[in-house]
Amino acid sequence: MRTFFLIVNPHANDGKAKSIWQTVKNELDSQNINYSFELTHHLGDARKIASSYVSELSTKNQGKNVIIVVGGDGTLNDTLNGIKDAKTIDVPLGFVPSGNNNSFARGIGLAKEPLSALKQSLNAQEVAYYDIGYYQEMSHNTQGYFLNDYSVGQDAYLISMLHHKKTSKLSEKFHLKFLSYISALFKAYMDQEAFPVTLRIGDSYEFFQHSYIVNISNQPFMTGKMVLSPEANATDKQLDLVVADNMNFFKFFLLAIMVYFRKQWRFPGIHHYKNKEIHIVINSLEFGQIDGEELPNQYFDLFFKTIKYPFWIDVQSIPVKERH
Repeated sequence: MRTFFLIVNPHANDGKAKSIWQTVKNELDSQNINYSFELTHHLGDARKIASSYVSELSTKNQGKNVIIVVGGDGTLNDTLNGIKDAKTIDVPLGFVPSGNNNSFARGIGLAKEPLSALKQSLNAQEVAYYDIGYYQEMSHNTQGYFLNDYSVGQDAYLISMLHHKKTSKLSEKFHLKFLSYISALFKAYMDQEAFPVTLRIGDSYEFFQHSYIVNISNQPFMTGKMVLSPEANATDKQLDLVVADNMNFFKFFLLAIMVYFRKQWRFPGIHHYKNKEIHIVINSLEFGQIDGEELPNQYFDLFFKTIKYPFWIDVQSIPVKERH
């Protein structure tokens, strides 16, 4: 029998996750599921909790445990990295998406409704492997894992602004989020200068002198429903890289509109690559983000590769109509 340990971020989605957690807890209790849980209180708690939990698992129980995250992409990312910090085993992950964006859940087909997503974990009979991204930043000797994307430049700046922008009830009522997006878009373009990028894939090098966007994606969705790499797939064992070079305002604006409305795009200056391993060097101080979490302005010497990770999720166990 599986033992479930839930890492819960009640503060996700401006505190809305608290009521979601209560609904999930009531469902677990009603089914007499064997579970325990711990709540996060501060940024980084999920990473510490996950690392401590995995480190303390006894050898005989290591294959019987599942960690389910109730929170957003940031909590899921922290939990994944905490499991990896323990350097023991890859405990399978489940996910009840309760954040602002839930991009990874959308990318792999998890249900939007919390109890339906919980059912996709409880119904699982075996692990399902999905790709995750691994990065090693040589300049600062750091490394870690991501589920959605790692980006540098305008899109990193834009994602950060959108995550910190409070959406008013009036905006939600009249569907004015697009105007908020356009406002942040204009600021991102005005504040971001072009920067040089050196790219190595295999034995091939490419050089870009006037780049604005560098985005490495594991699955299509960036923030919310926006898509920068439509061909990215969390099961193809590859990462997708987009470099936007020589972008005037018209091209940048057109790209951003197509990203927002999830349209396919192809025009000069947008370079797309797909590979298992990617090496990128940026010798200027730039803004970055990982799965929506900000990085300080810094130089980047990044090596990326894709690896597989076990998830305790059976996406197909509920009908398609229940996933949306």
